[in-house]
Formats: sequence, C-alpha cells, structure tokens
Amino acid sequence: MVAGQNRLLIKSEFGKSAFTLTTGTGISQIFPILFYPILARIYAPAEFGIFATLASITTILIVLSTGNYENSILIVRTRKDAANVVGLVLFLSSLLLFISFILLEVLSNQISIWFNEPELGKWLFICPLSALAIIIFNCYKEWCVRNKYFGDLAWNKVFNSSATSLSKLFFGFVKIAGNGLVVGDLIGRIISAGVCIARTSKKDRSDFSSISFRRMRHLANENSRFPKFTLPAQVINTIGGSIPVLFIGAYFNSDEAGYYAMTMYVLSVPISVISLAIKDVFRQRANEDYLKTGNCMKIFEKLLKILTLGSISGSVIIFFILPGLYSILLGERWRIAGEYSQILLPMFAINFVYTSLSGVLIITNKMKEIMYLEVYYTVITIISLLLGWFFFHNMKAVLIFYAIGRSTSYLLSIVYSYRFSKGK
Repeated sequence: MVAGQNRLLIKSEFGKSAFTLTTGTGISQIFPILFYPILARIYAPAEFGIFATLASITTILIVLSTGNYENSILIVRTRKDAANVVGLVLFLSSLLLFISFILLEVLSNQISIWFNEPELGKWLFICPLSALAIIIFNCYKEWCVRNKYFGDLAWNKVFNSSATSLSKLFFGFVKIAGNGLVVGDLIGRIISAGVCIARTSKKDRSDFSSISFRRMRHLANENSRFPKFTLPAQVINTIGGSIPVLFIGAYFNSDEAGYYAMTMYVLSVPISVISLAIKDVFRQRANEDYLKTGNCMKIFEKLLKILTLGSISGSVIIFFILPGLYSILLGERWRIAGEYSQILLPMFAINFVYTSLSGVLIITNKMKEIMYLEVYYTVITIISLLLGWFFFHNMKAVLIFYAIGRSTSYLLSIVYSYRFSKGK
C-alpha cells in the first residue's frame, strides 16, 4: 500500500514538474510566435542568414569555452560543490571568450571572405558577448534542475524569450543599429543573464559564498571526464549542428541561409515547448531511478511510446499545410521556407523523441559512446550535405540528403539510449 502511494507521489511530482516547465517553455515561445510574423516582414532573409551564421559561431564558442563542466552541476554531491562548478564554468568561459574576442577581430575580414558576406565581419565581436550571457543562463538552468526550482526556471525562460523578442522588434523599427536581429538578441540575452544572477544571489547567496579557487580546482580534476570525453563529443555535435547553416551560407548565399534558419526556427518550436521541458524533468527523475535501482528503463520506455505516437501524429497533421502556413503568417516571400520545412519535418519528428530522452547517456556515464555517436552525427551531416551539392547543386536536394543522414544519427542515439537505460 505504501509502495503504491509512493509510486503515485513520484508520478504526481514528475507530472507536476513536467507541466510547470512545459507551461513555462510554452509561454516563453508565445513571444517569438507573436513577433516572428512581424520580424519576418521587417527583416530580409539575408539578415536572418547573417544572424544564423553568427548564432552558429556563438554556439561553437559556448561549447569550447566551458569545458562541458556545466553538465556536472546536476551530479556533484552537494549544493556548495554545485555552486563551485558554476564558478569554475564562468571563470573558464570568461577567460577563453576574451581570447576568442581578440581572434575574431583579427580574422574578421578573412571570415567575411570565407562566407561571401561583407557584412558579417563587423558583427563578429558580438559572438563572445552573447556566448557569455547564454552560458550564465545555462548554468542557472542546471542549478534550477538540480534543486527542483522548476517554477523559477519556467519563469526565467519566459523572461529570456520576451526580452530578446522585444529587443529585436525595437531595433527593427528604430533602424539605428544595422542588423537589429543581432543587436536585439544580444541585449535581450544580457538582460536575461542579469536576472539569473540577481535571482541566484537573492535565493542561494550562502551556497555561492563558498566558492573558492581551491575547491574549483579540486572539482575540475574530479570531473575531468567531462572535458576529456563529453567535451570532444559536444564540440563534434556543435560543429555538426552548425555546419548546415555555414555550408549553405558559403555554397549558396545569405538568402538561402535565411530561409533555412527560418525553417529550423519554426520546426524547433514544438521541441522547445515540449521536449526540452520533458528532458529537464526526465533527467532529474531518471537520475534518481538510476541511483536507487541501477536502471531507468521503465520511465524511458513509457516516455518513448508516448513521444513516438505524439511525434508521428503531429507530423501527419501539419505536413500538407506548411507552405501555405508560412505564406500567411510570415509573408509570401517565406513560402519557400515552408517547402523546406516539408522536407525536414520527418527528421524533426525523430529529433523530438531523441531530444526528450537524450539525458540517459550522461546519467549512465557512457562518455565514450556519446563521443562515438557525435562523430557519426557530424560525419554523416558533412557527407550528406556534400553528396547533395556534388550530385545536384540544388538546395532542396541538399536538404533531402541532409534530412536522411541526420535521421539515421537520431535513431541510432535512441537505440543506444534505450540499451543503456537498462543499466548493467
């Protein structure tokens, strides 16, 4: 009787946490959904293309500068150790991002030539600044997940989204800063990072007052498997994720990069609203199950069935209306992005399931397997893009090859995650 009550309590807690984060993430996406039809009419596809290229460079900087230590915030033994890991991440990233700032300024002209975009060079300095703001938000997210501050995390997701959306809209109208997408995104993220720092200082000041270089160095050594094993994997994954927009910008033009970027954004909305929220709660619950029983198979299997059914059903419903939907919501010039979305939709359906359950390999400490999977992910992405370009020199053909290659990597990761959820 008591065991049954405990199971109901766990299920209730999981459901409540998932609902809180899903609601917060969903509300946070309302602002981009509301503003993107306006932004799509204010900014040209080429401006979206430049913004997407800068965002890809920023993402690579984030991964390289943190040592991937932020993943250990969830699993270290005490809150004070978790606070010291946060300090370690911010110290490392600040140092390395300063170096990258100098390098990007020195190489700005050459990078503009590589991507056939003269406007790109003058915005490169923003990448390290934006990266630091995002790192602060990511550390705050891991801190909230560890301590079950799901309400705080949901609220801050809403604030982050609204700040960036309003900033982009403002600079799009006033036309005083060149590409308002780039400037607005940076300012919004800086404001969000400031809020994260303020809320943490108010709520958990005692934990963060214990930060010391000696403890940070000890935890860096204790969790060295992250930079040794998961960092290479994450770098490979990030490069694999960034290559498409960089490839399209270099081999086609900024307009096509903009269409691709819009496609990726619109298809990413359901993943942001549902799967990332489920992922955060799933990691916490799966980690508890794994520590108690040695496996997390039951919760994995249950979510796998639900997510697969939901992913297939949703894809079938929206497939045929995508081109018209883009035209109505974003303007006729974005119809081609709707056609690109039809090509990439099956890949996103599989990615939806994979993203929701992707925490298993970290929880089960399968660092080498993660690296092997990420190598495959990046290699198959590069091969797919090159095959599409080599045989057809056509954007839609490139996307078809790309979607097939990426889908195989997501399916392979789901299979391995299920295997390791069974424990030893």
